[in-house]
Amino acid sequence: MKLMIVEKYRGVSMGKLKKIASALVIIVCSTACFAKQISFQIVQHDDSAKEVTESSYSVEDVLMNIFFERGYIVTNSDATVSASSEQDETFFNTGIGEAFNGFSDYFVQVKLFYEVDEKKLNKKADLYKIDYTVASAKSGKKILTKSISEIKKAGNGQVDYSYISTELIQHINKAIKENKA
Repeated sequence: MKLMIVEKYRGVSMGKLKKIASALVIIVCSTACFAKQISFQIVQHDDSAKEVTESSYSVEDVLMNIFFERGYIVTNSDATVSASSEQDETFFNTGIGEAFNGFSDYFVQVKLFYEVDEKKLNKKADLYKIDYTVASAKSGKKILTKSISEIKKAGNGQVDYSYISTELIQHINKAIKENKA
């Protein structure tokens, strides 16, 4: 038995194994003791795109990075394109199930609504509304459901994603802090 273990890990230094083992212990301890885990799901509504756009992935990246920097463990469901509110609810149920099975404390679904301006030659859709729901992954209870319909634009007329993400983060973080899941 010892020979098999030595053969399997030949070429991996003891220092590297110790670092890996230490990292695993830290992750397990932080998950069990301190850090809350949040699972995000981005749902895109956009008639001009058949696949999730870079803008939607940007919102997801900012949300995940900021919450990670604040000490949360973050995961995500696959971002997806939706055509209806019924499909949104199906995605929500699937996502919260994945969050529960992944031992997340919270599930956040962010729905991004884009509108195509026919006057633009590139047919690029503009973000005009964001709906989001924060739920306890353990109980399935919705903690917060909110909408942002005043989308701030930067000086160049483009959507200010950093402002939007900051607003989302503040509301989501407040809902989580006030809830004892």
